[in-house]
Amino acid sequence: MQTIFIDNSHQSGIRGILFFSLFAVHNLLFLISCAEISPYKYHNTYALVEPVVHKNGIKQPPNYYREFEDDKILIKFTIKDKKIFFRLKNKTDKELTILWDRLNFVDTKGASHKVVGFDNLFTEKQDKQPLQRINAKREINNLIVPLENIEFIEEWTWYVRPLFNRTDDLALRNRGKTFSISMPIEIDGETINYHYKFRIENIVPL
Repeated sequence: MQTIFIDNSHQSGIRGILFFSLFAVHNLLFLISCAEISPYKYHNTYALVEPVVHKNGIKQPPNYYREFEDDKILIKFTIKDKKIFFRLKNKTDKELTILWDRLNFVDTKGASHKVVGFDNLFTEKQDKQPLQRINAKREINNLIVPLENIEFIEEWTWYVRPLFNRTDDLALRNRGKTFSISMPIEIDGETINYHYKFRIENIVPL
């Protein structure tokens, strides 16, 4: 009796190609739909320009990592569409306190705004920011939102407006403009007012 072998490998290959093609089309449609959903037309890049940093007596260029460090703190900012996130490390052997009631955001027009952090972001106590203590050698993560950018819609529903216009061509006018954050902290009875100044370095189409 003759044994007959049927080779189905070409069929498996065709099925694999069809599956890959359908997968690629699905991903492409998903990316297109996401692009259509996004309300933003431009993307901003930011640099920390103050405090000015000197190393070996040489003034350093703008800091695109948006980090600052001295003998007391290490802080890094991440600027998103509607919020400014930061990670702050207490480098000292003393307790550090962020004086949130005196912290403010100064926009590109020079107007000063009270801010709210994570704890009170979506509560009725937005205008009553608690002090935030950081133990020695520890770090915390928090965020900053200008209080005027938060709008109460209905019960349990708030809307946060973007920090900057990025939806039309007027957004291009923000290139080169600056904004800042004043963040007073207290260490061992001494208050230090850190002033962080940022610049919108570039605006690119999405």
